[in-house]
Formats: sequence, C-alpha cells, structure tokens
Amino acid sequence: MSETDPVIVDLLGNQDIRDHLLTLSRRNELHHCLLFEGPPGLGKAASARWLAQAINCMEEDEGARPCGRCWSCRSIHTDQHPDVLQIGLDPQRAAPIISVRQAREVISKLALRPYRARRRLIIIDPADAMKAEAANALLKTFEEPPQDTGFILVCASARRLLTTVRSRSQRIRFRPIALPALETWLAEQGVAEPHWLARLSDGCPGRALALADGQAQEWRAQRDALLEALNAPIEARFKYTEQMTSTRGGGGRSAWVTRVEVMLDALQRLVRDSLAMQHGTPPERLYNADRLELVAAWADQLQLAGCERIGQAIDKSRQEMAAYVNGRLMLDALLSVVVAELGAESGR
Repeated sequence: MSETDPVIVDLLGNQDIRDHLLTLSRRNELHHCLLFEGPPGLGKAASARWLAQAINCMEEDEGARPCGRCWSCRSIHTDQHPDVLQIGLDPQRAAPIISVRQAREVISKLALRPYRARRRLIIIDPADAMKAEAANALLKTFEEPPQDTGFILVCASARRLLTTVRSRSQRIRFRPIALPALETWLAEQGVAEPHWLARLSDGCPGRALALADGQAQEWRAQRDALLEALNAPIEARFKYTEQMTSTRGGGGRSAWVTRVEVMLDALQRLVRDSLAMQHGTPPERLYNADRLELVAAWADQLQLAGCERIGQAIDKSRQEMAAYVNGRLMLDALLSVVVAELGAESGR
C-alpha cells in the first residue's frame, strides 16, 4: 500500500448505524460511552476505528471525513495514534482477559491532556473479556470521562458485562448481513462456495472470510468425526472424547476447547437442520445440505422434543466448559444424550 492509498476498511452492512453515529458526532451529541454489540465478524471493531477516523480526520471538508489519507486516519489505522487507544486481551496473562493492570494504565494515560485529537477515544475489544476488577476500576471513568474523551466498548453479548457497565453505556446493536448481499460480496471476493459460507457464517462477513480461509474444512472435518463417533461402539466413543480433549498436542486447555467449540457448533447446526426439515425448509437453506439423507433421518428420529433435549445438553456443555468442568466427562455426558435420542443407528 502506498502512502497515497486511503486506509479505510470496506465495511459491509449496518450503514445506517454508521451514518447515525457520524451525524451525532458532527452535532457533538455522541454519547461518552458507546457499546457496540453483535456477533463476531460483523465489523464492530472496524466500525469503531472508522468512527475514530471520522471524528479526528484532518480533512477540511467535513463531508469527506474520514479521508483515509491524513496523518490522523493513517495513525489510527496502524494503532499508532497517541489519542486513540485500542485495548485488547492482556498479553501478559495466559487467560484471555482484559486485566485490572490494563484498566489502571488507561486511567493513568487519561490523566494527561490529549496530544492533538478532537476527541480522544479508548476502544476496548473484547469488552466482555474485562475481569470484574478491571470493569470496576473503570466505572467512574466510563460515567465521567475527561473532557473530549469517549469510550467504545466492543462485545459479542452485553449480558456478559457488569450491569453497572451497561447502565453507563449506550448500546448500539449491529445486525447480521442479509444472506443474498453477503453471498454476492463473497463471490466478488473470489470465495468458493459463497452460498454455503454466507449461511454458515450466519451473515457475518469476517466469520465468512475466516471460514473460507480454512475454518470451513475444519468445521466439516469435526462434524464428520462426530458423526462417525456417534455411530461407533461405546469404546470408540470414549477414545474419541479422549482425543478431543487431549492436551498432548500442545496448546493446553485452550486448544481442546477450540476443537470442542467447533464440534458443538456442528452438532447444534445438525439439530437446527433437523428442526428446519421438519418444517419443510428447502434443502438449499440448510447448513448441512451435503448430508441431506442423514438430516432427514435425524428429523424423523428426533422430532421436536428430541431436538430440544439435545439443544439443552449442548447449552449445558458450554456452561460446564466455562466453569472448567473436566472436558472429557462433559463430552462423554453430551454424547450419551445424543446417542440415546438418536438410537443405535444415529450416525448413518
């Protein structure tokens, strides 16, 4: 990229939200603590940086902001702007958290006057990774930030934030992209299987691109391994759960949690497809259109009640993972529920 190329991310969807934020900023009516909420991959963090560029752009023509070429726009894009602080997970901690140490550093920096920004902004992403101690340390600053200073909190679910943080914020809900629009955009990017990836990503462009970059193959592999395990003798299922939750390959707990989360997603979408088929949904609108015979068998076997029970078991598994329950025991219990609901011929 040359120095004359604009550095503005091509944002897809939710243009009405950005237009409204831009109007409020020009009127100097922007809330001092914005909460950008929505599923991962919707461009919430990119929209936060875009807003920081638009507010602090040095272009004289207000209607041309953000220009993407000035010092301010380029510094924000590269995370080098002294007055636009982008706070992520604490690199000094093994756990994926935003720590109280980082919160105190933010407070310390805000004690200084801004360098040259019209409005100093602190972008916290993912805000739902803030430990309670960190959030509590920042509460007073969220409520009464220094003059010409604002926060943008980026999160997947506001429910994971402290009530006291939510009450001090203005929630902005980002919506998934309409699937036809996302499919067209993916095709323009040269992505294979744009229709399936648009659906599998649930309308999230960033998620769709990650799937196209290899995660879709991993998703299919985890789904097929799960189906094979469900149709295997109990000894083979135990071996499967042992392998899924093993830490021998390195990466510790986070490595097997990532694998299991992909598997849980695949199982959940099989159940959703089974429900959808019971209601006559066309095959092209299913996540597992390549396994129609199996989905039809699941739909016939499970009915509504079975789908609900497996769905509850999946939710319980996710809660237990978050509570650090033994992974193998959790997975053994889940698979026993699925096999019981489906019967011995479950994975065929």
